Amino acid sequence: MASWMPHGSCYLWQSQLMGLHLVSDLLIALAYFSIPISLIYFVRQRQDLPYPQVFILFSAFIFACGLNHLMAIFTLWYPLYWLSGGLKAITALISIFTSCTIIPLVPKLLQLRTPKELEAINQALTTTQQRYQSLMQACPVGLFETDVTGHCLYVNEYGCRITGQQPSDALNRGWVDSIYVDDRERLIQEWSNAIQNQRPFSSEYRLNSLDQSGVWVLGQAVPIKDPSGKVTGYIGTLTDINDRKKVEEALEQSQQMLKLIMNTIPQRIFWKDRNSVYQGCNLQVALDAGFNSPQDLIGKTDYDLPWTLAEVEYYRKIDQEVMAANAPRYRIIETLLNANGEQCWIETNKIPLHDPEGNVVGILGTYEDITERKVAEELLAQSEVRFRQLAQQEKLINHLANQIRNSLDLKTILETTVLQVWELMKVEHCYFCWYRREEMNFNSVYSNPSKPYFTPAYWEIVTEAKDPAFAHIVGRYSLEEVGAWSQQYLDLNIGRINHVVNLPDSQEKSCLLQFGFVSVLSLPIQTQMGEIGVLVCANHQEPRCWTDSEVELLQAVTAQVAIAINQAQLYSQTREAAALAKAQTLELETTLKKLQQTQAHLIQTEKMSSLGQLVAGVAHEINNPINFIYGNVDYATQYMEDLLSLIELYQQHHSEPVPAIQEVTETVDLDFLKRDLPKLLSSMKAGASRIQQIVLSLRNFSRLDESSVKKVNLHEGLENTLLILQNRLSEAGGKEMIQVIKNYGDLPLVECYAGQINQVFMNLLTNAIDAVHERRLERDEALFSQSSQEEIPCNSLNSWQPRITITTEILQNEQVIIRIIDNGMGMTEAVQNKLFDPFFTTKPVGKGTGLGLAISYQIVVERHHGQLKCSSQVREGSEFMIEIPIQQYKNFTLDQN
Repeated sequence: MASWMPHGSCYLWQSQLMGLHLVSDLLIALAYFSIPISLIYFVRQRQDLPYPQVFILFSAFIFACGLNHLMAIFTLWYPLYWLSGGLKAITALISIFTSCTIIPLVPKLLQLRTPKELEAINQALTTTQQRYQSLMQACPVGLFETDVTGHCLYVNEYGCRITGQQPSDALNRGWVDSIYVDDRERLIQEWSNAIQNQRPFSSEYRLNSLDQSGVWVLGQAVPIKDPSGKVTGYIGTLTDINDRKKVEEALEQSQQMLKLIMNTIPQRIFWKDRNSVYQGCNLQVALDAGFNSPQDLIGKTDYDLPWTLAEVEYYRKIDQEVMAANAPRYRIIETLLNANGEQCWIETNKIPLHDPEGNVVGILGTYEDITERKVAEELLAQSEVRFRQLAQQEKLINHLANQIRNSLDLKTILETTVLQVWELMKVEHCYFCWYRREEMNFNSVYSNPSKPYFTPAYWEIVTEAKDPAFAHIVGRYSLEEVGAWSQQYLDLNIGRINHVVNLPDSQEKSCLLQFGFVSVLSLPIQTQMGEIGVLVCANHQEPRCWTDSEVELLQAVTAQVAIAINQAQLYSQTREAAALAKAQTLELETTLKKLQQTQAHLIQTEKMSSLGQLVAGVAHEINNPINFIYGNVDYATQYMEDLLSLIELYQQHHSEPVPAIQEVTETVDLDFLKRDLPKLLSSMKAGASRIQQIVLSLRNFSRLDESSVKKVNLHEGLENTLLILQNRLSEAGGKEMIQVIKNYGDLPLVECYAGQINQVFMNLLTNAIDAVHERRLERDEALFSQSSQEEIPCNSLNSWQPRITITTEILQNEQVIIRIIDNGMGMTEAVQNKLFDPFFTTKPVGKGTGLGLAISYQIVVERHHGQLKCSSQVREGSEFMIEIPIQQYKNFTLDQN
């Protein structure tokens, strides 16, 4: 044992002592080796520890101490004291370096937080974090954080609610996947530009939502940079702007719809400032001015547009008057020269525009092209003039016909004709002349009385009507005095000279000038006996352009005169024959009667022919303009309904209009217009339809066309007729409206001519209203006369009330009967006997033609194989009964057989 003891023999090492040193040093070495390993592992795991070099030095120092204890075990057997001393020296150096490093760090280490302080700090940090987390969750905008690639690192609850996603679904997902597919490409480009330029990001886009419609948001983000300035991510906000976008889209759609409406309606709309400079308009105004869009007109004045100078001055004058008076002007009729060079008529409305303070800042105007209406009015006026001319012509022709019927005196007929034509034509001179042929005569004064001599032909003016200022020209005129102009009469040619100075033949010119004529219209007549006469109208002072209607009038007159002359000559011949041969008196009387019958027949034939021509002419002249009016009423109604619907839509979505619109709405009484305008258009349509029915009835009366039989509801015809006569029912009784009692039965559809049956209803109801009105006038006169006598009571007169009763029912013989009963004046038996005769009337002149009941009788009896009866008592009223079959085909079959 002593031979291997490393410390010599002066000490005695026992085995127990060596074991103690061996175990102790070995355990110490193992402990020293495990400590630095743990410290180094701790430092590597906690890279955020303050002063990590201290742990490294301690680890080296402890590891060196562990090597010394391990070396002590070796020195128990091997005396390696130099090596053991070197290790101790290294340990000493490490310990000195560690102490030198730790000593300066001691003040800093003393400043480190204690565990309690760290716990308090952690608790405050946790509280602050919870507060900020609550604030972020309660924030009314979406908050998010992404990395530089766009993956979502954080999103608050509001951001999830915008997209309808759960937080777990939103996190760790690329933001590109949440973008609406239509906005994805645009947003990626904007995001890339923001990253490349390292600038904030802002954009409006849509996010995917559960309902697949997309949610509009405003995304804003700012970049997060590391200390080197590199963008490591983005933090931003999401603002829900879906409601705002919907409002904007609705507003844009409303603006587009308003623009479409303004550019579609036929009316032109524009607005100007105080200086009459255009600030806007619809497309129609721009097109009228020669521009392609309304924007081209903004900033221009009327002087810059293709209007005439007079039109421009008038437009600006009205603008200034409206703005100065602060009052609108409506229905200004004026002309407008379009850019295409067409001159048209327009109806303009101008309203002042106000700012919020009520100051006039401009003018709003609308105008509508009424050229077609003006043309229609002119045509209607021409038709009215033509109708009056036809009426005057018919009056003249009827008067001549009455002269023919009442007198066979040739002189009277010619005088009446010349006077009537002079008054009607408003000429300065009118006369009638005969052509007297050459005659052979015998004169006893001559030496040879049996030798004949000839009287030359001449013209004789037998009657005239003239202005008193001009000389008489009645007398005989030789052919030389008349000149070549007489040959034209002999050839039965019409002479139509508007101005004598324009005649190429100097002889004809001088012939007319010797009579002092400057304008002449002459129509020749040839009788059945070959005689030639001429009816002449002439002016002495002013030239006159003879119209075709005037020529037609004189042709009709000359035709009547020819009939009258023929009748007079026949009558004269008959009287001469009676004087020469009394033996043939009976035969001549018989001939005279036949002649008178022929005369009456001719008169009636000519009258009905002339009336038929007149009716046809009137129907044709009225039919064209009324068809134009009737055909456009439906369009006008539709346009007004569309405009009223548009106004209601605006009132629904803009319940609080601007003051200017509110003021105009109150001024025009918009609610009243809504109620009254459809009624007005309906009344116009009913009136136009009524005129069409009248025209149709006139044409049926003159046999100009035939209508078809169809099944109709007679009650509808009665109701429509009462509707048309509603104003008559109100006015006929003054304050007392005529009471209409309807006792309608259960009638089937009846085969008839609907328009003609309605005409019958119209005629009968009109007569009933007239009878009630006449009875009311009589009652009022009686009340007035009795009111002056206080003793006489007038309660019996007050008890009478105007009333019309209409009853319909089915008869057993498959007939329907319509009774129209009034409590008017009634009729005598004599009047009832002539009630259905043509041209018979009890009304004053100008109140009736006498054709209404005659036409009604013809329609019911001849056209429908029915019966029209009347029963009446004076001052008790009248009852008209219309009885027609339900089916007409049986009767038609019998007629055809």
